[in-house]
Amino acid sequence: MIATQPTVTSFPLERPLLRARWRDATAGNNPALPFFIAGTENRLITSVCQSNSGVFDLGNPVLLIGPTGCGKTSLALHLAAQQAIALGQVQQVGAVKYLPAIDFARGFAEASAADDMPPFRAEIDDAPVLVIDDLHLMADKAPAQEELAARIEMRTDAQRPTLITCRRLPPEIRSFRPRLVSRTLHGLTLPIRLPSGEARRLILRELAMMNDVNLDEALFDALDAGLEDDLSVRALDGAMKQVSLWCRMNDSAVDLAAINNAIGATKRSDDVSLGKICRVVARRSGLKTADLRSSSRKQSVVRARSLAMLIARRQTGNSLDQIGKYFGGRDHSTVLHAIRKSESMLDSDTDLHQTHNDVTEKLFS
Repeated sequence: MIATQPTVTSFPLERPLLRARWRDATAGNNPALPFFIAGTENRLITSVCQSNSGVFDLGNPVLLIGPTGCGKTSLALHLAAQQAIALGQVQQVGAVKYLPAIDFARGFAEASAADDMPPFRAEIDDAPVLVIDDLHLMADKAPAQEELAARIEMRTDAQRPTLITCRRLPPEIRSFRPRLVSRTLHGLTLPIRLPSGEARRLILRELAMMNDVNLDEALFDALDAGLEDDLSVRALDGAMKQVSLWCRMNDSAVDLAAINNAIGATKRSDDVSLGKICRVVARRSGLKTADLRSSSRKQSVVRARSLAMLIARRQTGNSLDQIGKYFGGRDHSTVLHAIRKSESMLDSDTDLHQTHNDVTEKLFS
Protein backbone atom coordinates (compact mmCIF):
# COMPACT_ATOMS: atom_id res chain seq x y z
CA MET A 1 0.00 0.00 0.00
CA ILE A 2 1.09 3.55 -0.69
CA ALA A 3 1.23 5.70 2.46
CA THR A 4 -1.07 8.68 2.25
CA GLN A 5 0.14 12.15 3.18
CA PRO A 6 -1.56 13.47 6.34
CA THR A 7 -3.88 16.36 5.54
CA VAL A 8 -3.16 18.14 8.85
CA THR A 9 0.21 18.57 10.52
CA SER A 10 1.50 20.60 13.44
CA PHE A 11 4.77 21.75 14.94
CA PRO A 12 5.71 23.68 18.12
CA LEU A 13 6.37 27.40 17.73
CA GLU A 14 9.84 28.49 18.82
CA ARG A 15 10.35 31.98 20.22
CA PRO A 16 13.65 33.84 20.28
CA LEU A 17 14.96 35.75 23.29
CA LEU A 18 14.08 39.39 22.65
CA ARG A 19 15.19 42.50 24.47
CA ALA A 20 12.96 43.36 27.41
CA ARG A 21 11.10 46.25 25.84
CA TRP A 22 7.32 46.46 25.76
CA ARG A 23 7.23 46.36 21.97
CA ASP A 24 9.36 43.24 21.89
CA ALA A 25 7.42 41.67 24.76
CA THR A 26 4.25 41.76 22.70
CA ALA A 27 5.86 40.41 19.53
CA GLY A 28 3.80 37.57 18.15
CA ASN A 29 0.89 38.66 20.34
CA ASN A 30 1.23 35.51 22.50
CA PRO A 31 -0.41 33.06 20.08
CA ALA A 32 -3.50 31.25 21.32
CA LEU A 33 -1.81 27.89 20.74
CA PRO A 34 1.87 27.06 21.39
CA PHE A 35 2.03 25.17 18.10
CA PHE A 36 1.06 25.83 14.48
CA ILE A 37 -1.63 23.58 12.98
CA ALA A 38 -1.75 23.53 9.19
CA GLY A 39 -3.78 21.81 6.53
CA THR A 40 -3.24 21.69 2.80
CA GLU A 41 -3.83 25.46 2.66
CA ASN A 42 -0.48 26.01 4.45
CA ARG A 43 1.53 23.05 3.20
CA LEU A 44 4.35 25.20 1.81
CA ILE A 45 5.11 27.17 4.98
CA THR A 46 4.83 23.95 7.03
CA SER A 47 7.33 22.21 4.77
CA VAL A 48 9.76 25.11 5.10
CA CYS A 49 9.44 25.28 8.90
CA GLN A 50 9.96 21.52 9.26
CA SER A 51 12.80 21.27 6.76
CA ASN A 52 16.22 20.16 8.01
CA SER A 53 17.90 22.73 5.78
CA GLY A 54 17.83 26.38 6.79
CA VAL A 55 15.16 28.59 5.30
CA PHE A 56 17.78 31.16 4.30
CA ASP A 57 19.46 28.58 2.09
CA LEU A 58 16.36 29.02 -0.08
CA GLY A 59 16.48 32.81 -0.22
CA ASN A 60 17.17 36.02 1.69
CA PRO A 61 15.18 38.02 2.67
CA VAL A 62 12.25 35.77 3.55
CA LEU A 63 8.90 37.47 2.95
CA LEU A 64 5.77 36.11 4.69
CA ILE A 65 2.50 37.21 3.08
CA GLY A 66 -0.98 36.74 4.50
CA PRO A 67 -4.09 38.33 6.03
CA THR A 68 -4.34 39.60 9.58
CA GLY A 69 -4.40 36.77 12.10
CA CYS A 70 -2.93 34.05 9.87
CA GLY A 71 0.18 33.70 12.08
CA LYS A 72 2.74 35.68 10.05
CA THR A 73 4.45 37.20 13.08
CA SER A 74 4.54 33.96 15.07
CA LEU A 75 6.00 32.08 12.11
CA ALA A 76 8.54 34.82 11.39
CA LEU A 77 9.73 34.65 15.00
CA HIS A 78 9.76 30.85 14.82
CA LEU A 79 12.01 30.94 11.75
CA ALA A 80 14.15 33.62 13.38
CA ALA A 81 14.59 31.46 16.49
CA GLN A 82 15.58 28.50 14.31
CA GLN A 83 18.18 30.67 12.61
CA ALA A 84 19.52 31.85 15.98
CA ILE A 85 19.95 28.18 16.92
CA ALA A 86 21.77 27.53 13.65
CA LEU A 87 24.08 30.47 14.40
CA GLY A 88 24.78 29.13 17.89
CA GLN A 89 23.21 32.21 19.49
CA VAL A 90 19.97 30.74 20.82
CA GLN A 91 20.71 31.93 24.38
CA GLN A 92 21.91 35.36 23.32
CA VAL A 93 19.42 38.15 24.00
CA GLY A 94 19.26 40.35 20.95
CA ALA A 95 20.42 37.72 18.47
CA VAL A 96 17.02 38.34 16.91
CA LYS A 97 15.97 41.94 16.49
CA TYR A 98 12.21 42.28 16.16
CA LEU A 99 11.07 45.63 14.75
CA PRO A 100 7.56 46.60 13.64
CA ALA A 101 7.85 48.46 10.33
CA ILE A 102 6.10 51.49 11.80
CA ASP A 103 8.79 51.64 14.50
CA PHE A 104 11.48 51.45 11.83
CA ALA A 105 9.87 54.47 10.15
CA ARG A 106 9.68 56.32 13.45
CA GLY A 107 13.29 55.55 14.32
CA PHE A 108 14.42 56.64 10.87
CA ALA A 109 12.54 59.95 11.18
CA GLU A 110 14.06 60.64 14.61
CA ALA A 111 17.59 59.79 13.49
CA SER A 112 17.19 61.89 10.35
CA ALA A 113 15.88 64.87 12.32
CA ALA A 114 18.81 64.60 14.74
CA ASP A 115 21.27 64.18 11.84
CA ASP A 116 22.50 61.01 13.56
CA MET A 117 21.93 58.18 11.08
CA PRO A 118 25.04 55.96 11.68
CA PRO A 119 23.89 54.49 15.04
CA PHE A 120 20.42 53.79 13.66
CA ARG A 121 21.82 52.08 10.58
CA ALA A 122 24.36 50.09 12.58
CA GLU A 123 21.63 48.72 14.86
CA ILE A 124 19.73 47.42 11.83
CA ASP A 125 22.73 46.30 9.80
CA ASP A 126 24.51 44.43 12.61
CA ALA A 127 21.55 42.43 13.98
CA PRO A 128 22.36 38.71 13.50
CA VAL A 129 18.72 38.07 12.54
CA LEU A 130 16.25 40.86 11.73
CA VAL A 131 12.44 40.64 11.70
CA ILE A 132 10.53 43.55 10.13
CA ASP A 133 6.84 43.13 10.96
CA ASP A 134 3.77 44.55 9.15
CA LEU A 135 5.56 46.17 6.23
CA HIS A 136 2.23 47.38 4.79
CA LEU A 137 1.98 49.99 7.57
CA MET A 138 4.84 51.91 5.89
CA ALA A 139 2.76 52.46 2.75
CA ASP A 140 2.68 56.26 3.09
CA LYS A 141 6.28 56.72 4.30
CA ALA A 142 8.40 56.97 1.15
CA PRO A 143 11.70 58.16 2.74
CA ALA A 144 11.57 55.35 5.30
CA GLN A 145 10.85 52.88 2.49
CA GLU A 146 13.98 53.96 0.64
CA GLU A 147 16.03 53.63 3.82
CA LEU A 148 14.66 50.17 4.58
CA ALA A 149 15.38 49.05 1.02
CA ALA A 150 19.00 50.13 1.49
CA ARG A 151 19.25 48.28 4.81
CA ILE A 152 17.79 45.10 3.32
CA GLU A 153 20.23 45.32 0.42
CA MET A 154 23.15 45.79 2.81
CA ARG A 155 22.08 42.82 4.93
CA THR A 156 21.55 40.63 1.86
CA ASP A 157 25.02 41.46 0.54
CA ALA A 158 26.45 40.67 3.99
CA GLN A 159 24.45 37.40 4.09
CA ARG A 160 22.64 38.44 7.28
CA PRO A 161 19.18 36.85 7.56
CA THR A 162 16.13 39.13 7.29
CA LEU A 163 12.47 38.19 7.68
CA ILE A 164 9.63 40.49 6.62
CA THR A 165 5.87 40.16 7.10
CA CYS A 166 3.24 41.93 5.03
CA ARG A 167 -0.49 41.57 4.40
CA ARG A 168 -0.09 41.69 0.64
CA LEU A 169 2.62 41.31 -1.96
CA PRO A 170 4.57 44.60 -2.09
CA PRO A 171 3.87 45.14 -5.83
CA GLU A 172 0.15 45.21 -4.97
CA ILE A 173 0.62 48.15 -2.59
CA ARG A 174 0.38 51.17 -4.83
CA SER A 175 2.44 53.60 -2.76
CA PHE A 176 5.42 51.28 -2.22
CA ARG A 177 8.67 52.51 -3.73
CA PRO A 178 10.04 50.33 -6.58
CA ARG A 179 13.36 49.85 -4.79
CA LEU A 180 11.66 48.44 -1.69
CA VAL A 181 9.48 46.16 -3.81
CA SER A 182 12.56 44.86 -5.62
CA ARG A 183 14.54 44.19 -2.43
CA THR A 184 11.71 42.43 -0.59
CA LEU A 185 11.05 40.10 -3.54
CA HIS A 186 14.72 39.28 -4.05
CA GLY A 187 14.63 36.21 -1.79
CA LEU A 188 11.94 33.71 -0.80
CA THR A 189 8.23 34.58 -0.63
CA LEU A 190 5.96 32.37 1.51
CA PRO A 191 2.16 32.79 1.44
CA ILE A 192 0.21 31.99 4.63
CA ARG A 193 -3.55 31.48 4.74
CA LEU A 194 -6.14 31.39 7.49
CA PRO A 195 -6.95 27.87 8.71
CA SER A 196 -9.70 25.98 6.94
CA GLY A 197 -11.21 22.51 6.68
CA GLU A 198 -9.77 19.81 8.91
CA ALA A 199 -7.03 22.11 10.22
CA ARG A 200 -9.63 24.54 11.55
CA ARG A 201 -11.63 21.72 13.13
CA LEU A 202 -8.53 20.41 14.90
CA ILE A 203 -7.71 23.93 16.11
CA LEU A 204 -11.24 24.26 17.51
CA ARG A 205 -10.87 20.93 19.33
CA GLU A 206 -7.54 21.99 20.84
CA LEU A 207 -9.02 25.32 21.94
CA ALA A 208 -12.01 23.52 23.47
CA MET A 209 -9.66 21.41 25.60
CA MET A 210 -7.60 24.45 26.61
CA ASN A 211 -10.76 26.30 27.67
CA ASP A 212 -12.28 23.22 29.37
CA VAL A 213 -15.30 23.25 27.05
CA ASN A 214 -16.99 19.87 26.55
CA LEU A 215 -18.73 19.74 23.18
CA ASP A 216 -20.58 16.76 21.77
CA GLU A 217 -20.24 16.15 18.06
CA ALA A 218 -23.53 17.85 17.14
CA LEU A 219 -22.70 21.05 19.03
CA PHE A 220 -19.15 21.04 17.69
CA ASP A 221 -20.46 20.76 14.12
CA ALA A 222 -22.95 23.58 14.81
CA LEU A 223 -20.16 25.83 16.05
CA ASP A 224 -17.85 25.06 13.15
CA ALA A 225 -20.63 25.56 10.59
CA GLY A 226 -21.86 28.78 12.17
CA LEU A 227 -18.49 30.52 12.42
CA GLU A 228 -17.37 32.57 9.42
CA ASP A 229 -14.84 30.98 7.08
CA ASP A 230 -12.07 33.58 7.31
CA LEU A 231 -11.41 33.62 11.07
CA SER A 232 -8.00 33.74 12.72
CA VAL A 233 -6.97 31.33 15.47
CA ARG A 234 -7.36 34.16 17.96
CA ALA A 235 -10.94 34.74 16.80
CA LEU A 236 -11.65 31.01 17.10
CA ASP A 237 -10.19 31.13 20.60
CA GLY A 238 -12.46 34.09 21.37
CA ALA A 239 -15.48 32.09 20.25
CA MET A 240 -14.52 29.18 22.51
CA LYS A 241 -14.04 31.56 25.43
CA GLN A 242 -17.52 32.94 24.75
CA VAL A 243 -18.93 29.43 25.04
CA SER A 244 -17.12 28.94 28.35
CA LEU A 245 -18.30 32.32 29.67
CA TRP A 246 -21.92 31.64 28.71
CA CYS A 247 -21.88 28.34 30.57
CA ARG A 248 -20.38 29.88 33.70
CA MET A 249 -22.80 32.80 33.71
CA ASN A 250 -25.81 30.54 33.19
CA ASP A 251 -24.47 27.72 35.36
CA SER A 252 -25.24 25.22 32.63
CA ALA A 253 -23.64 22.72 30.31
CA VAL A 254 -22.87 23.69 26.74
CA ASP A 255 -26.07 23.98 24.72
CA LEU A 256 -27.18 25.47 21.41
CA ALA A 257 -27.82 28.85 23.05
CA ALA A 258 -24.16 29.00 24.15
CA ILE A 259 -23.05 28.08 20.62
CA ASN A 260 -25.27 30.73 18.99
CA ASN A 261 -24.02 33.35 21.45
CA ALA A 262 -20.41 32.54 20.56
CA ILE A 263 -21.14 32.68 16.83
CA GLY A 264 -22.78 36.09 17.22
CA ALA A 265 -19.85 37.40 19.26
CA THR A 266 -17.38 36.69 16.44
CA LYS A 267 -19.19 38.86 13.92
CA ARG A 268 -17.16 41.85 12.79
CA SER A 269 -17.03 44.38 15.59
CA ASP A 270 -14.59 46.77 13.95
CA ASP A 271 -17.04 48.27 11.47
CA VAL A 272 -15.84 51.46 9.92
CA SER A 273 -18.19 54.36 9.38
CA LEU A 274 -19.76 55.23 6.03
CA GLY A 275 -18.13 58.63 6.33
CA LYS A 276 -14.65 57.15 6.60
CA ILE A 277 -15.23 54.84 3.64
CA CYS A 278 -16.48 57.78 1.59
CA ARG A 279 -13.45 59.93 2.53
CA VAL A 280 -10.89 57.24 1.74
CA VAL A 281 -12.46 56.26 -1.59
CA ALA A 282 -12.83 59.91 -2.60
CA ARG A 283 -9.23 60.74 -1.72
CA ARG A 284 -7.93 57.66 -3.53
CA SER A 285 -9.99 58.61 -6.61
CA GLY A 286 -9.00 62.27 -6.63
CA LEU A 287 -12.52 63.42 -5.76
CA LYS A 288 -14.33 65.15 -2.91
CA THR A 289 -16.67 63.38 -0.50
CA ALA A 290 -19.40 65.75 -1.69
CA ASP A 291 -18.99 64.31 -5.20
CA LEU A 292 -19.75 60.77 -4.02
CA ARG A 293 -22.82 61.96 -2.11
CA SER A 294 -24.09 64.12 -4.97
CA SER A 295 -26.38 63.29 -7.87
CA SER A 296 -23.51 63.56 -10.36
CA ARG A 297 -23.53 60.97 -13.15
CA LYS A 298 -19.95 61.63 -14.24
CA GLN A 299 -18.31 58.28 -14.98
CA SER A 300 -15.44 58.84 -12.52
CA VAL A 301 -17.89 59.75 -9.75
CA VAL A 302 -20.27 56.84 -10.46
CA ARG A 303 -17.33 54.43 -10.47
CA ALA A 304 -15.97 55.68 -7.13
CA ARG A 305 -19.44 55.89 -5.55
CA SER A 306 -20.28 52.31 -6.57
CA LEU A 307 -17.00 51.05 -5.13
CA ALA A 308 -17.67 52.91 -1.88
CA MET A 309 -21.12 51.30 -1.69
CA LEU A 310 -19.60 47.85 -2.28
CA ILE A 311 -17.03 48.32 0.47
CA ALA A 312 -19.70 49.71 2.82
CA ARG A 313 -21.85 46.64 2.21
CA ARG A 314 -18.96 44.24 2.81
CA GLN A 315 -17.32 45.97 5.76
CA THR A 316 -20.21 47.45 7.75
CA GLY A 317 -23.52 46.30 9.14
CA ASN A 318 -25.47 48.99 7.30
CA SER A 319 -28.46 47.97 5.21
CA LEU A 320 -28.87 48.86 1.53
CA ASP A 321 -31.36 51.56 2.53
CA GLN A 322 -28.90 53.07 5.04
CA ILE A 323 -26.10 53.06 2.48
CA GLY A 324 -28.36 54.61 -0.13
CA LYS A 325 -29.51 57.30 2.29
CA TYR A 326 -25.91 58.27 3.04
CA PHE A 327 -24.90 58.37 -0.63
CA GLY A 328 -27.39 61.00 -1.75
CA GLY A 329 -30.72 59.46 -0.76
CA ARG A 330 -30.66 56.59 -3.25
CA ASP A 331 -33.11 53.69 -2.85
CA HIS A 332 -32.01 50.17 -2.05
CA SER A 333 -32.48 48.86 -5.61
CA THR A 334 -30.13 51.54 -6.97
CA VAL A 335 -27.54 50.63 -4.34
CA LEU A 336 -27.85 46.92 -5.10
CA HIS A 337 -27.39 47.54 -8.83
CA ALA A 338 -24.28 49.66 -8.16
CA ILE A 339 -22.81 47.01 -5.86
CA ARG A 340 -23.40 44.18 -8.31
CA LYS A 341 -21.90 46.15 -11.18
CA SER A 342 -18.83 47.06 -9.13
CA GLU A 343 -18.41 43.42 -8.02
CA SER A 344 -18.61 42.18 -11.59
CA MET A 345 -15.84 44.58 -12.63
CA LEU A 346 -13.36 43.73 -9.86
CA ASP A 347 -11.94 40.64 -11.57
CA SER A 348 -11.47 42.22 -14.99
CA ASP A 349 -10.70 45.86 -14.15
CA THR A 350 -7.15 46.01 -12.79
CA ASP A 351 -7.35 49.66 -11.72
CA LEU A 352 -10.61 49.14 -9.85
CA HIS A 353 -9.23 46.01 -8.16
CA GLN A 354 -6.13 47.93 -7.07
CA THR A 355 -8.24 50.81 -5.75
CA HIS A 356 -10.39 48.37 -3.78
CA ASN A 357 -7.28 46.78 -2.21
CA ASP A 358 -5.69 50.15 -1.39
CA VAL A 359 -8.86 51.49 0.22
CA THR A 360 -9.43 48.34 2.28
CA GLU A 361 -5.80 48.40 3.40
CA LYS A 362 -6.13 52.03 4.48
CA LEU A 363 -9.38 51.44 6.35
CA PHE A 364 -8.07 48.58 8.47
CA SER A 365 -4.37 49.40 8.87
